[in-house]
Amino acid sequence: MLCFSICNRFISLKRQHVRPMRDQFERARREHDEFQAAARAHAGPQPLVYQFLADFRTITPVKAPTEVLERLLFERISIRGRALAAAVDLVGAIDGLDKSIIYRNDLIAEIQKEAPHAPAALAAKYFGLPTEEAVIDNKYPASVEAIHTQTDDCIFFSRVLADDLLEYGTKLRRRHVWRFRISLPKLGKADWSMAEDEGLLPQMEQYETWLRGFQKRPTLFRRLTDWVSSFWHRRA
Repeated sequence: MLCFSICNRFISLKRQHVRPMRDQFERARREHDEFQAAARAHAGPQPLVYQFLADFRTITPVKAPTEVLERLLFERISIRGRALAAAVDLVGAIDGLDKSIIYRNDLIAEIQKEAPHAPAALAAKYFGLPTEEAVIDNKYPASVEAIHTQTDDCIFFSRVLADDLLEYGTKLRRRHVWRFRISLPKLGKADWSMAEDEGLLPQMEQYETWLRGFQKRPTLFRRLTDWVSSFWHRRA
C-alpha cells in the first residue's frame, strides 16, 4: 500500500503538472520552428515578429515517505533481486526529481528577475537556441525533459516494486499459512487500469534494458516440458 500510495502521488503530479508543462513546451517549440520557416520565406518589407507565451508556472516538489519505505524494505523485509534494485532506483529517482523541480523553479525566478526580455532573447533562453553571440543556454529545456523523465522513473520503479512485493507476500503467505492454523488475509493487487487508460503509465519499452537484467530463470518443470517438446519436434 505504501508503494501504491507513492506511485499514485507521482501519477497525480504527471497528470496535473508535468504532462501539461511538457505538452505546452513541445507545442510552443513546434510553433517557433514554424515561425522560423515562415520568416525565412517572408519577402515583405517588414520583418515578422514572433510572440509566444512562456509557461513559467512553478511546480511544488512531491514529498514521498522514502524513509519509511527504506526502513520497511531494508529492515523488516528480506527482499532481493529485481525488487531490491527497484527500491534503490526509486529512492534515487525521487531525489533526482526533487532536485530537478527545484532547479527549474530557480531558473524561472532567475529569468523573471532579468525581465523584460526581447522576444528573440526570451525564445533563446526558453528553447535553448543560439543567441546573437553564438551562445547556447540549454538549461531550461533540459530541466523540462529531466522532470518528465524522472517522473516516469518514479512511477515505473514504484509500480515494479509494488508488484514484486505483492508476489513476494503471496508466496510467503502460501508457505506459512499452515503454521498459523488460521486463514491469513490475502493481499490485494493494485489496480493501475485508470492511470493506464489516461496514458500516465510509462511504456515498459522505455525500460527494456533495465528489465532485461532480471529475466526469470525457467523452472525445472518448464525446462523439462520444453526439452520433451523439442525432442518430439526433432523426431517428427
